[in-house]
Amino acid sequence: MGERRQSRQELNRARRRDGFIGRHTERQSFYANLCRNAGEAHYLFHVHGVAGVGKSSLVRHWEGTARGVGALTAVVDEDVNGPVEAMEAISAQLARQGQVLGKFDAATERYRKHRHEADASLAGPAGASENGSASASSRTAAHLGIGALSLAPLIGPVSAGLDPEALARGTDRLRAAISSRLRNHQDVELVLHPLRVLTPVFVRDLAEAAEDHPWIVLFFDTWERTEPFLDAWLRSFVLSDSHGDLPVNVIVVISGQAAPVAREWSEYRDLVVDIELEAFTEAEARTLLTARGVTDEALVASILHMSGRLPVLLDTLARVRPASADGLEDASETAVDRFLHWVSDPHRRAAILACALPLHVNEDVYRTIAPQEVATEYAWLRGLPFVSGQGGRCRYHDVVRTSMLRFQRTRSPHDWSEGHTHLAEAHARWRSHVERTLDPGRRWTNSDWREHRLNETYHRLCASPHFLGSTLEELVEACAEGLPVVRQWVNLLSRAGEDCASESLTTWGRRLESALGRDPITSTLTALITTDSLGPTARARAHQLRGRQYIRAARHADALCDFDAAHTLDPAIAAIHSDRGTALTWLRRFEEAVVDFGRAIELRPDDAWAFTRRGVAHRLDRHYEEAVVDFGRAIELRPDDAWAFAHRGLAHRLAGRYHQAITDLDHAIALNPDYAWALANRGEVHRLAGRYHQAITDLDHAIALDPDDAWGATYRGDVHQLSGRHDLMWNSSHATNVDPDYPWAIANRGVAHRLAGHDDRALTDLDHAIELDPGYGWAIVNRGHVHRRTGRHGQARSDFERALTIDPDKAEYLLNEAILTSTTEGLSAASDTWRSLAEQHGDLGDAYDLLAVFLASLITGSPGQSRIAFQRFILEEPSSDVTDDAVRFLDELILGTSMERDRVDGYHRALSHRLGHLQG
Repeated sequence: MGERRQSRQELNRARRRDGFIGRHTERQSFYANLCRNAGEAHYLFHVHGVAGVGKSSLVRHWEGTARGVGALTAVVDEDVNGPVEAMEAISAQLARQGQVLGKFDAATERYRKHRHEADASLAGPAGASENGSASASSRTAAHLGIGALSLAPLIGPVSAGLDPEALARGTDRLRAAISSRLRNHQDVELVLHPLRVLTPVFVRDLAEAAEDHPWIVLFFDTWERTEPFLDAWLRSFVLSDSHGDLPVNVIVVISGQAAPVAREWSEYRDLVVDIELEAFTEAEARTLLTARGVTDEALVASILHMSGRLPVLLDTLARVRPASADGLEDASETAVDRFLHWVSDPHRRAAILACALPLHVNEDVYRTIAPQEVATEYAWLRGLPFVSGQGGRCRYHDVVRTSMLRFQRTRSPHDWSEGHTHLAEAHARWRSHVERTLDPGRRWTNSDWREHRLNETYHRLCASPHFLGSTLEELVEACAEGLPVVRQWVNLLSRAGEDCASESLTTWGRRLESALGRDPITSTLTALITTDSLGPTARARAHQLRGRQYIRAARHADALCDFDAAHTLDPAIAAIHSDRGTALTWLRRFEEAVVDFGRAIELRPDDAWAFTRRGVAHRLDRHYEEAVVDFGRAIELRPDDAWAFAHRGLAHRLAGRYHQAITDLDHAIALNPDYAWALANRGEVHRLAGRYHQAITDLDHAIALDPDDAWGATYRGDVHQLSGRHDLMWNSSHATNVDPDYPWAIANRGVAHRLAGHDDRALTDLDHAIELDPGYGWAIVNRGHVHRRTGRHGQARSDFERALTIDPDKAEYLLNEAILTSTTEGLSAASDTWRSLAEQHGDLGDAYDLLAVFLASLITGSPGQSRIAFQRFILEEPSSDVTDDAVRFLDELILGTSMERDRVDGYHRALSHRLGHLQG
């Protein structure tokens, strides 16, 4: 970066020395010189100045100059509402010039598809381990305040007031849940971090395009409106190489009213060419008027005074060539009215005024509002000096449009309202036409429908600010579509307030704009919930959508409160019951969740999603039969849903029905061959069934698809454990792909080293895992296990006691402490713990619990009790690592206590035989 910056600094000095960066007298030749002399480094040019000074005109001139020397160009303006939309706009414009950004377009299409699938994955935890701490990336993001789905337009940044560790854990659970729904790791990352994935693809496609063209020039106009949400993204790929190298023949020009103020720009000041535009000097203004044929001194003086020497007004007045200064004095107050005074054709005059009302004008809008006598003269309108546009539509310069709107609003409020109502009705007709081909539930996802709805709403607000209540209800629905759409609606509310001079609209616009800071969608919904303008259904919807935001941010208790409020307001909405069931599932209140899902299904019996969510709740509550039934019903409704097949397979696996699990997972993978989560789960089924070769094949495939997935790598490590190949677990080429700061993966590697007898490496990993997550009880007790076996009894005791402060009743922790006490102080010293373990009954958690009960019965109970406990343990089909520990514990008890060997030998032989069978 230093060398590249040095060359840019030298190039910048050379350009200034050679006069390529000049004042307005040189602005017409500036860009042509730039294109011929850009040298070795690409640049970002920043044009700034007050409204009307000619920034947009200069951008249009530069774009034409660039096209003239064979450059590809694209212009991004205030129509975009986020970085993804900006990249899409650039891609679309380049495509019209014959340059398709194919990889980016394909990635964006996947993003648009998958972001709407993300909600379907939030039914509950996906089945991966929830032990331990968050991954390093999630923890870092949480501490920075960006949290789950931080860059996704779906949500936006989350509140800095949240507990970062809880948020990071929620992010990892969310990642695991989405992984269970989407195709592969890349698609998960695409949903969670769209800019992180899409921007490098965009840059690579630009780089390929730049190989075939002398220049690519990207213009960002009206920067004062787009800077809040484009600034950081633009700097990330133009002024640094964080997304890949941008070719030297790609030039970026931004144009706005003020110079960049973000402190981050200071680091790159030497790489930015700053061009400040000011009003014309008197000499420059006179030169322009002379070129337009205006030479009468009195007329020149009057035009100079009225225009303030702002180029846009100066050029507008000069082009009409008034006969004398007398006409100027007789005209009305504003410069625009003076201009209209010289438009002799009354129909054209009416058309100019009418076309100031809409935010944009295309030929359809023009024909709708222009008088019939000039309805075919759209090209004439586009040729006016204050009109600019691209892609078939145009807009007035803000200075001119603002004056025209004020003129019409004050001259005839009735005509003002009637004109806006006419435009609102036209957009309503066009919107209805689009609706004919749309599913009612998908209207808000269609950009054409939203565009007409947006314009319809704007014009209704301008016609009557009393439409505010309906607009706020529409804004609630916009919140379901993500941050860019919310920005559109907030901007239109602010714009309508300015254009119709409504204090109530302006106040709401400012209030909502302030909400678009941290945690924007949640803050927007909070602002809407606190107003009296929403009806009960819209208010319920607002609570529901805010609850969904809270679920994504791992604030499940807050989500439940919102869903309760939504249910109180409108209990007839099925989705509210389903969403409340989801919050209850995340809170592990499974029975209540099942009730809510049942109500949702009663209201909408064909809702496959509700069946899958209830299936997840049943599975997490260990009601596997009920889960299988619900997933089966979802499959009947949607037979191509790989997710439902995969999760029914998981339920079968957890119920011990490995054959049925394989059948379902096979089906899921047939529907989606790159379904990494399903492949990893099928590998786990093969592992449990002892088919280690097939397990490793599936897990290798899953990791190849999802190389950064720590839980997938850990599953594969479990296979090596069970097959006795502990050394292979972390010697593969994939080991380096596991997050080095992911405590769960590190702790699992430490246990693998422990089972392989690599005590030093085991301690290194377990120490690291515990350092990352001091409350990770499973890692702590396994470290104590290593200490005990290597004779460091004091350290072992400290670890077991520490683990028990985290979970005082966990049988695994109690068992390890009892073994240590028995082997160092005698069986009697641990008698209370052994009796407590032997008396455990009921639904024991896992094979380790049953092992603890068996060993306690062996020590304190009768031979009959020992046999029954052993049978329960074996029927649980304990895995290799649990069986291995069982053999080790018996060895320690035989060698370290007064326990009779005859009582143990039979069990020891049976367990050793099973271990040998499991390990092949």
